[in-house]
Amino acid sequence: MQQQKAWLREFNVLGYCLRPQAAKLIGSFLETCPEPERAVEDVITRTKARLHELSDAAFTPIIDEELVKAVLDDLVEARPGEEADEDMHVQVYNVLTQVTPYAFNAASKIWEAFSREPSLLPPVDSKGRIYQERYEMLYHRLFLNLNENLQPSLVPEAKAVQGIFPGQRVLTTVASLVGNPGRKLAFGLLRRLDDELQGRWVIEDLHKVMPVELVVQSSGHFVTDASFILAEGEVKNGIFRIDGLLQVEAITRKASLSEVPRQIFGGNLTDDQLKKLEKHYEPAYPDGMFVVLSEVHLDSAQVLDMLEVVFQGYEEAGPPSAYIFMGNFSSRAFVPTAEGVRSYREGFERLKFMMRRLEAHVTHGTSFVFIPGPKDPGAQTLPRAPLPHYLMADLAKEIPGVVRGTNPCRVRHYSREMVFFRHDVLRLLRRHEAVPLHTSESQVQGFDDLRYTQAARFILDQAHLVPVPLEESNILWEYDHTLRLYPLPHAVFIGGSTPPFECSYKECKFTSVGLFSAATFYAYHPVKDDLQICDVPDRAG
Repeated sequence: MQQQKAWLREFNVLGYCLRPQAAKLIGSFLETCPEPERAVEDVITRTKARLHELSDAAFTPIIDEELVKAVLDDLVEARPGEEADEDMHVQVYNVLTQVTPYAFNAASKIWEAFSREPSLLPPVDSKGRIYQERYEMLYHRLFLNLNENLQPSLVPEAKAVQGIFPGQRVLTTVASLVGNPGRKLAFGLLRRLDDELQGRWVIEDLHKVMPVELVVQSSGHFVTDASFILAEGEVKNGIFRIDGLLQVEAITRKASLSEVPRQIFGGNLTDDQLKKLEKHYEPAYPDGMFVVLSEVHLDSAQVLDMLEVVFQGYEEAGPPSAYIFMGNFSSRAFVPTAEGVRSYREGFERLKFMMRRLEAHVTHGTSFVFIPGPKDPGAQTLPRAPLPHYLMADLAKEIPGVVRGTNPCRVRHYSREMVFFRHDVLRLLRRHEAVPLHTSESQVQGFDDLRYTQAARFILDQAHLVPVPLEESNILWEYDHTLRLYPLPHAVFIGGSTPPFECSYKECKFTSVGLFSAATFYAYHPVKDDLQICDVPDRAG
């Protein structure tokens, strides 16, 4: 209150009269300023200038809300530079410590943050909650998907008694399939029972497990073991005979953010801070670029030569906002012996020597993010912890901007969200297909391209980076939320043995980065939403 009286006095001394709403706006603005005294001076100076422009030198003592809004907008646009470069330029989140788990509460219809911190040694019931939380998330999302009439495409059976609109379909729970004759559409988890000789399948939701027979011969989209499906069919002799499969389709980021808190991605930025980043910072800094590389083998002379070419090229042309290096960082699997540690550290020693010459990068504030791969040191679980300092030859202590990232790694550039994941998940999906993917007879040359694109869409539809059985994914039970993709981020990058490709789906960029040893990497401008595949030029060329 004393502070408010002080700055109001400043305006009164100069002969200005603030309207109540205008004073409220200034008070709210000053609460966000680290140095309110200096900010008051800036507000007064810009207000005087603005009044002079509007009044043609005639004195106007009344300051209304519209005028104050214009002044504050000018101030925010004039001051973002220093704060953006230092604090909001590139934010890398450790998914083990900086991503709060949220779950959808079906009773209250809101997303709630967990009050308890996730544990590496959780109780047994945590394993069951993994699929329960995924089910509730996707089930809720189903009813946000609108048809051409801007109505939900699906209607729960309980509400369908009131009637449905044209283009809508009734969704029956698995529990309601029993004793309910006729063709039905049900949503649930499709999984194979642990009896490999018989290969029996079941579909289940939160209340019922029902055996199924997969009559359908092929599907236009990926369907795997332990994935959520929309299944169409009829119950006969106690078995749900599935003869049709609909896509559990993702929704755009904009559609989901109407209900889901943006803090679910990670960090502790408020909605107001994120809106400010989007409105003021991104237009001022649209050229931020991320250089993404995978399989950066630091024990390979060829890879180190290509890295030096990339570094020097950007050193001269203009450094990026960040490099994202995804493992493996050695062509051979790490062996926890004295010789193995020495050999692994040598690769980072060579990289450190190379990075010491990147003066323009240091001046620009470039970040260097390192994400471990499956053959790098560490536990073979997901998510994976960052690489230890000592194995990286203390690179972060000597080179400014080095960040040891988790796998997966979440990065925010202003308000733009990106997920980076080093895993051969695209190949893993093919081993767990429940129903063959339909292809035309003419689709021979581009067969793999079709599969990879459909696999990318499947990951986004399932809203999970590894939608396969838990025994294959090896997920830490209480950290499953760190692999979820809801709401969809602006971009997802997968590093692995899959050839490079990119596709856009539901306004999300999905990219398989490919192998840097094949002289290929990607450059991504998040604000411009521009993605380019790049080749490392030959030194001789």
